[in-house]
Amino acid sequence: IKVVSPIDDTPASKAGILANDIITHIDAEPIQGLTLQQAVEKMRGPVGSKITIRVTRSGAAPRDIEITRDRIVIRAVRHQVL
Repeated sequence: IKVVSPIDDTPASKAGILANDIITHIDAEPIQGLTLQQAVEKMRGPVGSKITIRVTRSGAAPRDIEITRDRIVIRAVRHQVL
């Protein structure tokens, strides 16, 4: 799974997941062959529980990142008062 862009203020963003990261494992299990929906279901879980994902980045060795699950609230619009 290739990360297009992590959503601001989500657990993944706070853990350091970046655009173009490639997720290869979820809790030490390879996700190759799973659909996007199946992989997303594996990442969902109770608020406060932890998940470990392995990501690869261009030019870097694979790295495990632990994320604490939380509620994700998506804001429809970002704005700034000038």
